[in-house]
Amino acid sequence: MTKEEIAELIGALPQGLDADEFIYKLVNWALDIEREECAKLTEEMGIDGYGTIAIGLAIRERSKPKNENY
Repeated sequence: MTKEEIAELIGALPQGLDADEFIYKLVNWALDIEREECAKLTEEMGIDGYGTIAIGLAIRERSKPKNENY
């Protein structure tokens, strides 16, 4: 991510978060964005069309919410 993209993420986060919540949300939001970009690239650059789609879906699956304490 670029510095500008990170600044946009920080600006879009809700106000009033404690430090732990802020870092948690920022890191996970950035990871979600990067995972989506990786999934898109995998699908676009794929040769067989099937395996690469499955890889893209697996990458996106990692961004789905888990049981979290926040």
